[in-house]
Amino acid sequence: MAVEDNQQKDRTHRTELQLTCPACGGVGAFSTWDCIDGGENAEMRRRVLHDEGLFFYQCPHCHSQIHVESPCLYVDKHKKFMVWHIPDPKTPVTSEDVRSFLGGDSFAEYRCRAALTWGEWREKIIEIESGYDDRLYEIIKYGAYQLVKEGDREKLPLEAYHIDLTEGGGSEDVSLVFLERDRKGMGYVYDITPKAKEVTSDIFLPLLERIPAMNEMGRFDRFSYSWAQQFMAQVLKAASSGQEAYSQLLGFWVQTLGKELFHAEIQPAE
Repeated sequence: MAVEDNQQKDRTHRTELQLTCPACGGVGAFSTWDCIDGGENAEMRRRVLHDEGLFFYQCPHCHSQIHVESPCLYVDKHKKFMVWHIPDPKTPVTSEDVRSFLGGDSFAEYRCRAALTWGEWREKIIEIESGYDDRLYEIIKYGAYQLVKEGDREKLPLEAYHIDLTEGGGSEDVSLVFLERDRKGMGYVYDITPKAKEVTSDIFLPLLERIPAMNEMGRFDRFSYSWAQQFMAQVLKAASSGQEAYSQLLGFWVQTLGKELFHAEIQPAE
């Protein structure tokens, strides 16, 4: 990847891909982006957040719509964060590649994240833009999904569960979205309240800050639902090993999520 003019403030950069349509086998060209500078390009930022067709290719032969997963770096130098969409989990994510791509600029003070899918990439941008720690959002997502009844999880699949902007709210207002498996575009939306964020931060942020590897700036980490699941497994293990204070805090957290997100009184398991 190479930016045509490193002196430009706007680092947004297009790239051309040659694609073979999986439906008909026809070959065509797809114009997309390998870098989007959301801090300088307000229109591209808007499209990332609101244009569902941004990364769709239409086959010129059979007119099939194909969602193209290709590498793309989202950067905001004002808010000091980057999210790199790397669809192949085997592809190494190195700071040297990004530094070369951006013309040698330092991003040692940036919060950097990696994402495997466009949905995860967009979700991570929304999380960070809101001003709340994206790792804590993933913990909230994990906790909320555990409160979904086992019988309902089949129709509300984990792969369609995500964080999105709250309709009519500001950039700091986000919601949990549960989409139904068999009804396209249909589902349930629950606002993540300030109280839910406050309690989650009070309980879990001190734990995260004790782990140096989870607090490095300038390194591309992937903090996802799977990461939160593993992190919470360790927390629950500590709580079950006789640390009564942890158990009480976790019980209070579960009750808070139930009340703040679902307006339900939850009694945590003993």
